[in-house]
Amino acid sequence: MGLYYKIIHREVIAVKRWIACFLALLLCITALPVSAAESAGPSAWAEAEINEAISDGLVPEELQTDYQQDITREEFAQLAVTLCMVKLRYVGSPEQFVEDYRRYFYDRNGNPAAVISAEFSDATRWGTAAAGLGIVQGRGDGTFDPEGLITRQEAAAMVTRAYQAYSGQPELNIIGGGSAYENAPDWATESIAWLEWWGFMKGDGKGDFMLQSHLTREQAILIFKRLSDWYLPTDGLVPYEEELSRTLFPEEGSFSLTEMVEESNNAGVLGIEADGTPSFWILYASGGRTQLWPILEELVPGMTGVEGLSIVNGTDLTFYVKAEDGVRLFRLSIFCKTAWEMREVLTPQPALDGIAVTGFDGTHVFAATEDGVAVYDMMGQKMFDLPQGEITWDSDTDIFRHESADGVMYYTSEGKPLGQTPWFAATNFHIGQAVIQEEAGGPVSVIDSSGKVLSTLDSYGGTIGDITYGGGYGGNYVLLDKDDRHYLLNTTDGSLFGGEYLDVGPFEGTYIPVKTEEGWGFIDQFFQIAVSCQYLKVYPFHNMAVVQWRDGTFSSVDPHGRGGTLGSGWTFLSGLNGQGCTLGIRPNEEGISQTMLVSEFMNPVPLPGDITEYVLYGGVAVRTAGGKITLFHKNETEVLTKLEVEGVWGQADGDTLLLKSAGRYYLYDPFG
Repeated sequence: MGLYYKIIHREVIAVKRWIACFLALLLCITALPVSAAESAGPSAWAEAEINEAISDGLVPEELQTDYQQDITREEFAQLAVTLCMVKLRYVGSPEQFVEDYRRYFYDRNGNPAAVISAEFSDATRWGTAAAGLGIVQGRGDGTFDPEGLITRQEAAAMVTRAYQAYSGQPELNIIGGGSAYENAPDWATESIAWLEWWGFMKGDGKGDFMLQSHLTREQAILIFKRLSDWYLPTDGLVPYEEELSRTLFPEEGSFSLTEMVEESNNAGVLGIEADGTPSFWILYASGGRTQLWPILEELVPGMTGVEGLSIVNGTDLTFYVKAEDGVRLFRLSIFCKTAWEMREVLTPQPALDGIAVTGFDGTHVFAATEDGVAVYDMMGQKMFDLPQGEITWDSDTDIFRHESADGVMYYTSEGKPLGQTPWFAATNFHIGQAVIQEEAGGPVSVIDSSGKVLSTLDSYGGTIGDITYGGGYGGNYVLLDKDDRHYLLNTTDGSLFGGEYLDVGPFEGTYIPVKTEEGWGFIDQFFQIAVSCQYLKVYPFHNMAVVQWRDGTFSSVDPHGRGGTLGSGWTFLSGLNGQGCTLGIRPNEEGISQTMLVSEFMNPVPLPGDITEYVLYGGVAVRTAGGKITLFHKNETEVLTKLEVEGVWGQADGDTLLLKSAGRYYLYDPFG
């Protein structure tokens, strides 16, 4: 449910999940013909990537027009230097950048920058900067020729030198060969081979790189855009301590600090610049900084401020953005070298305002009415009304299960019932099917999502004992209560399993709880003992299972019967939910019983108060005590401390909560 953004330099774009074989996603840069009817805007085939390049900060404003005209050497140099500044997270002029580059930059072999800068009789700002980075070397006669149109072979050389300038890779890694560079001059051969191999520039498909052809602005921009998107970790240029000094004490003007948080040489800095402009600087431990304020203004219409900076686990920066429609909580990963993922984990839901919410299943909102329950979508539109009862929704079939004192009914998303009268008992849906029983001890039937009966089976005088309905080895199973104990009914062949045991539990995951004279344990899908029967009590398997020993203590076991990651010494543990979390009690160092939020993969989080004050939704423990609601995250301690929470709704296994604060509703996605 969370929104992801990739932060690069001063702008933001939606994150793209690149895979290793990214070349299939690249459009080859070729010498495309220019339309006779040129326009100032980009071509349709290039528009989306051009807009992303602008958002990435890769396209200076003066180059954001006349995209079909051929690009000059000066303009190409400007794009190359801008790319280097973006990748090294540099804030300042190109002239300052070259000076700092020579002062701070080291390649991947630990060698300092040793650029012999060419000097030109027709020197320009960007040509000089590019020469200072070793990107351009001129025409060979002491000139740069800034107004000359760049050729494809010249562009290839400048692109690879720009890559080497910011990446610190002294040598190009050419894995394969090609024919596009056979007629190229020596100074361009390696560059063309590298670009052709990695897919950043291509020829005409017939082995001709078109060495002397020119590039349009949009073609040049896309080359640098795709090179920028290519994953390669880089440190920022200016070291953290120097960057912090430049942020707080700029050489020109002043900076008024309003809030700052710092940990492990990562920092968030809020303040006012000398001209009265608000700033939100993010500083990396690996060097460099990013101005976040204009990014947030673009993302959050009506933004009025930022507050509540906090660094979590030394890797994530969290902060609240205030706006006219409420507040938003963002979480920003700050340990990466090339880009950050920013997640909007708390988002206002104004469409729900005015609804008296009583429940939330991650997709629908339920509200109390005079006669029962109303079902709403997340756009605040009422879908239908139901009598009072408990409602669950199956995403695969889009069917609602409604259980009341009268029995169980199923409804479509339009509110149409699948049957005419309630059933005595009915399960959830599994792979488009559910099991129903009209009366206690009567036959059970398997139905599909239209309500059609697929088969009817003998219940052996038992009744459906659990809404869990799932598949395992040899068929699908439903739990039956019979003779003061439980069995599993195979709805595929009608057989009854469990007679050789004293009791069985519901079929969840791959293991079935079974009880023998020695105690409870688990059998696998092949009905073989997987975890020995020795426990006083067991809970369903979710990667692990919580078990209670005969001495009353609790721990966990893995699928092989070995001790799980929860450890021992627990005086109480509830069963693990679908997020691998549970609530527990264990003595602390002083020997006092301590309530804990426990995760199978994380250290336990100590919780204040009694365990009875908590409800667990996924990986978030919600405490209600003294008229106050507080939330605790499995990866940290208390969260959403800036909000006065009035209500929380969610599911035990869910990963998204609906909150109410100051009369407004919010979606909270703690894991993004």
